[in-house]
Amino acid sequence: MFVISHPNFEVLDEVYFTTFMRWFMLGIDHSPYQLPGLSFIVSPFVYVFGDNWASWRFPIIILGMVFLYFNYKVIEHVSSKKTALITSIIMAFSPVIFVSSSLMLRDIPVMAIGFFSIYLYFKHKYYLAALFIGLSALIKETAIFFVIFIVIYHALNNKEEFIITSKNIQKYGLKFVKTPLISLLIMMASFLIPLAIYDNTITVLEYSTRHPEYIALNENFERSVVRFDILKSNTEIYQKPVEQFNYLSQVTNPIHHLQVVFSKGYYTQQEVATNEFIASFLPIPSGKTIHDITYGYDKTFIDEEGIERHQKEYSTLWIQSIIDYTWWHVGFWSCIVLTSYTLFQRIKNKIQISKDLTFIFAGFAFFIPYLIIDMLRDTFAYYMIYFLPVMGLGLATIIYKIPNKTIRFLLFAAFLLAIISNFLYIFPMWGF
Repeated sequence: MFVISHPNFEVLDEVYFTTFMRWFMLGIDHSPYQLPGLSFIVSPFVYVFGDNWASWRFPIIILGMVFLYFNYKVIEHVSSKKTALITSIIMAFSPVIFVSSSLMLRDIPVMAIGFFSIYLYFKHKYYLAALFIGLSALIKETAIFFVIFIVIYHALNNKEEFIITSKNIQKYGLKFVKTPLISLLIMMASFLIPLAIYDNTITVLEYSTRHPEYIALNENFERSVVRFDILKSNTEIYQKPVEQFNYLSQVTNPIHHLQVVFSKGYYTQQEVATNEFIASFLPIPSGKTIHDITYGYDKTFIDEEGIERHQKEYSTLWIQSIIDYTWWHVGFWSCIVLTSYTLFQRIKNKIQISKDLTFIFAGFAFFIPYLIIDMLRDTFAYYMIYFLPVMGLGLATIIYKIPNKTIRFLLFAAFLLAIISNFLYIFPMWGF
């Protein structure tokens, strides 16, 4: 996943995360509505190798490789080596995965640690899996998807044990809840303790809005409050002492920090009016898109909130949010068909559900939350990134259900050729 063709300036949400990281390295956090884990990962590389695009992206590239490896190992556990290899190839040549694993963004680190945690769970190292999921939650709250996935998978895969325990609750009750309870405590501790240390080591400031403010003298030499765009941070602002910032309160404990995350870290924007997320699995128009966007700091203007913005007019294609029509729809509906048919056979004929189909069924934990969120705010196609490994398994599994080897081979060859060709066509077309 090494990439040499990216520009040497921040791309997509890198403009936010690199700025958060620079403040973190100065010992101040002006944006506690974002969890700080990505800065933990990247800042050592910036400290050693300098503040440049290679330092921002190198650790994410490594984690992208980690994700591909443990995606292979997890799929191999629930299916076969051939299916795992095909699924991993599909992931490697998916533009969304490729872009996200070569920029300083949060999803790939969470997915790498999340799939490593699933691998540990499959190896019955439950406490270690809980430890890593808790740590990954410091990067992004989507780590909770992996907890939900493991709970569903475990419940479906251990139905008989649940039945026996329910009938002998006094004999097996304590043993039954011991491991889940300890795992939950480890998960909470591995998340809350580092966050508490962070809140009492770094100066974490909460503002009345998402935008930080500082106190300055206006043209009449009167004290006034200036709201500034965090992306506008420059040497002058970096050197300001904490006392000059007009903050609401200082965050000193993880409960307060989480309160800020959940009260100021989410938005209910409905301005773009896009159907990108729905169109990523339904054959409908995606509506208005935002593929033409700008990055950089060359253009200065005042936005509708009176905040001074700095951007560089550099139109580009937002590949991260492109729907991959070569396989997404087929992969998604393969999962729907497989789970529906399996549930029907389970009810009718009392068949045992295989591990791969249990994985697919539990994998909807990565999709349904965003389907709910889509009802509340704008959502985009790249939100499917967590569900892509499940869709890849669904596509490979349904093709393997075809008894004719020749047809099976031709379908695999056609899909892989289309996926790789699409990747080779799109990636050089970034427009940089």
